[in-house]
Amino acid sequence: MTTTAELSPLLPLEGGFNLRDMGGYATADGRIVRRGMLFRSGVMSMLTEADERYLAGLGIATVCDLRRPGERRRDPTRWCEPAGVFYWSRDFTESSGVLGELLRGNAGSAEDVRARMIHLYGEILVDHAPSYRFLFERIAAGHVPLLFNCSAGKDRTGIGAMLILSALGVPRETIVEDYLLTNRYADFSRLMDRADAGFAADAEVMRPLLAADADYLAAAFDSLDRDHGGIDAYLGSIGVDAPVRARLQEMLLD
Repeated sequence: MTTTAELSPLLPLEGGFNLRDMGGYATADGRIVRRGMLFRSGVMSMLTEADERYLAGLGIATVCDLRRPGERRRDPTRWCEPAGVFYWSRDFTESSGVLGELLRGNAGSAEDVRARMIHLYGEILVDHAPSYRFLFERIAAGHVPLLFNCSAGKDRTGIGAMLILSALGVPRETIVEDYLLTNRYADFSRLMDRADAGFAADAEVMRPLLAADADYLAAAFDSLDRDHGGIDAYLGSIGVDAPVRARLQEMLLD
């Protein structure tokens, strides 16, 4: 039996952070998400020159960076321009999904942080809807392969992956398994070493912040049903109606 870890492989990059191919997953109707078309990632500022050459060789047409301006300045993505890759980002002030913001000042207990994370996953759907709309527009227009990222490749990116895989007809159970692979692949000590002085808390308090927790993604699914009329209605609100979904599935499924 093929494991989820084998289906969503981490790319062989020395300086990559949670950068993996979303291909290989089966849809509810038995089709398979094509490999080499959709990639999810955390920061890409630690890539080596060899890593950058490897990514350039994948033929990636679009990179959608879901981070705030300050995050992009601190950890810039440098490889896209030399490789001729279309790079998109959006200036915004909302802090949902920004790990450091949750630990500024008094972080409280681990339970407090976990509760904030669960609430956060509903906020991301609202705050980052413009980014998700653009991401889908690029895919639907055929500007693939496409890579999207945030800082950890977990929260904002995790919601983006949930939406894309849902639109393709991948079952929720599989989407959760893909999300949880962050716990296997993300070495957060590398990010902590680069964090600013405001990013400080003891390890126990930080644990819920750095985890990919199935309850976090469940909170996003719950918010879709409670606040947005369900996944189909939410996708429709960002421009992914039935004809667009059919186009995505034709393009990205075997």
